[in-house]
Amino acid sequence: MQILYLPFLIVAMLVLVGLGLSLRTRPLAAATMVMAAYLFDSFLVNVPAIPLGLMLYPADIVFGLLFVAAAFRYATGMAKPRAVQWISIGLFMLFAIGLVRGFASFGIKQAGNESREWFDFLAGILYFSSFRYTPRMRKKLTSRWLTASMVLVGIAVFRWVATLAGLGIVAQWQGLLGEGELRVLNASNAYFLAMAFFASVFLNMGNTGPQWQRKAFYLFGPVLLLLQHRTVWVVLLLGLIWMGLKDARFRGMAIGAIAGMAVVGIVLTAILFGHKSEIAASSLRESAGNSDSFVWRVEGWYQLLFNNPSRNPFNDTIGQPFGTGFERMVLGERVEVAPHNYYISAFLRLGIIGLLLLLRLYALGMRRLKLLPIQLRRYVYPDARFWALVLFLQLVYFFTYGASYDQSILTGVAIAGMRLRLRRPLPLPYEIPEPPFAEA
Repeated sequence: MQILYLPFLIVAMLVLVGLGLSLRTRPLAAATMVMAAYLFDSFLVNVPAIPLGLMLYPADIVFGLLFVAAAFRYATGMAKPRAVQWISIGLFMLFAIGLVRGFASFGIKQAGNESREWFDFLAGILYFSSFRYTPRMRKKLTSRWLTASMVLVGIAVFRWVATLAGLGIVAQWQGLLGEGELRVLNASNAYFLAMAFFASVFLNMGNTGPQWQRKAFYLFGPVLLLLQHRTVWVVLLLGLIWMGLKDARFRGMAIGAIAGMAVVGIVLTAILFGHKSEIAASSLRESAGNSDSFVWRVEGWYQLLFNNPSRNPFNDTIGQPFGTGFERMVLGERVEVAPHNYYISAFLRLGIIGLLLLLRLYALGMRRLKLLPIQLRRYVYPDARFWALVLFLQLVYFFTYGASYDQSILTGVAIAGMRLRLRRPLPLPYEIPEPPFAEA
């Protein structure tokens, strides 16, 4: 009977390869597919999967297509690797070594399931960093990110209303996100909104883009506060401090922006929670003052680094095989979940070589954006500083969370860089239907 399925399997593989190759010149279409899969995952919570030795989710299929497209681009010379691309390739090679070792030691299912997030993120970076993005492409990408963020806000509002109404559907997300009226999206969703928040702020400062996109941060800010993810609060705070130190335009608008977000926050809380507004206030106070989860995480990090039987010089150099797991004792309880720290995860799975390559990738990406001539930075839509901030804030986020696959879009675009040369005098950004420069 299994032989009968072989022709269908071959046809399916050929179709997937064909779809992957169709994306070799269409990064915006690929980004849209990734965001669509991400919204699908975010809305359903319990996403259906195809059992093929390991559970295969829609996002895995999308990133398989992106990997095929990226491999074709590099193999045929469509994309010429530079320093950041070579680092990305090096990270993927370390990942592949760990995956093969994991297959041999723990089997396809165990190793494959543990490697999923790494494959999606690294394949996404390989793909999205292989293109050169014009301002028009960056504008379309930013617009789609902001549109997807509005959909996430809609999901959050729906879930808040359902929670307060006591609907049975609430159990679907509370089982994964924990009890509470406010935390209705996970940290990855909140971080997605945080990137949209800063994109909107930069659009507002540059007075460019559609009006709703320039003012969207007035909504995103209060929603992020209500979602109660303290790591994302820190991301927002450090991002705002970073902008205040580096951009006089932001210092000029900061007070008005904060006041506007406060008004929107009060109105939003009153509309959603009404006479139950005290629930929101008390929940926020408890979340801000509760340090138990951080203590729990630090103890887990210590156990993984210093009481880990899988550590040895070889594994510390190139990483432990995927499927090894993260079992440890934390405060007297046996725990097997990921360590809630991407740096520790990188060290354990890619070794010290992989961790250093990861840090080098981000440092080099930020440096390339900094070296862009000042008079050209505002043309890297929405602003070159936004893309540098994307990389900086992701490094902050990694202290308590791993990289979700959607982040590979902005990371890949940010490290792709943009080498420009003038071909006519610079007009104002809103006066240019086409950029006044060409790729070097």
